[in-house]
Amino acid sequence: MILQVIGPAFLLVGVGYVLGKTGKIPARPFAEFSFWVLSPALIFETLRTAQLPARDAALVALFVVSHYGAMFLLSLPLGRILFPTDPDGRRVTSLLLTFGNCGNLGLPILLFAYGQQAMDVGVIFLATNTVLLATLGVGIAGWEGKPDLRILLRSILAVPWPYAVTLAVVVRLTQAWPTVLARASELLSQAAIPVFLVLLGLELAEANFRAVAKSAGIVALARLILASALAWPLASLFGATPLVRRSLVIEGSVPSAVNAYILAAQYNRNSKLAATALLLSTLLSLGTLSLTLFFLARFG
Repeated sequence: MILQVIGPAFLLVGVGYVLGKTGKIPARPFAEFSFWVLSPALIFETLRTAQLPARDAALVALFVVSHYGAMFLLSLPLGRILFPTDPDGRRVTSLLLTFGNCGNLGLPILLFAYGQQAMDVGVIFLATNTVLLATLGVGIAGWEGKPDLRILLRSILAVPWPYAVTLAVVVRLTQAWPTVLARASELLSQAAIPVFLVLLGLELAEANFRAVAKSAGIVALARLILASALAWPLASLFGATPLVRRSLVIEGSVPSAVNAYILAAQYNRNSKLAATALLLSTLLSLGTLSLTLFFLARFG
């Protein structure tokens, strides 16, 4: 059961990794297409068709805010310990600990483990994550000692995800979405998950182990251990049904997010550390997510 859930996702990551290492396919075009087309299409289409009750959706959003907020607070002392004289290292630590790979990795695992209803939970999780990434994430990466709300607002408006969420809400309220557009958005959303997984492998192929292996390993382990330890009690608090609770535990236990690395690279915040920690946390999550699924099957 666990291999059937985890295996397909990591096989596609492996395909991307091999293609990246052999130089067959560059990651950049995949990343751009995923960022501007596939990820907003997936968010829009799943929100448009989701059957998750409004109360459950609100609880999922509250879980994400609570989980990410707690992880951010925990990242601050860890960053100071690991990088007492390196502010960029502290920023990367906060990005990698706070934000999880709830889209590229979390969504396919939910789909394989629990079906479309769990995917509905995952997309609400992803949508909330997107808002936090475009606000808190940009704030962490771009922090220069003083806040600038104008720059933050421009950063939020420059990414496609908030527009996808807004359009989905409008369409649900008005029911105005022609069949031809519905079929196009459905096709794009169906392509998103396999492309995300291959992209994750392509991005991981560019990581450099040797430069920052020790500190990156600590950050990776901290992400997996602390995130999962927080997810279980918070899921019991916010999970209205067993399915929602299990879905929240899985999404709260995923490794560091690719977008956290992308933000670190965009703002020149020790991208080698970010890429190496991302790779290590993803590899180690093969074991930790297997344990999570095992315990959920027994006690979830």
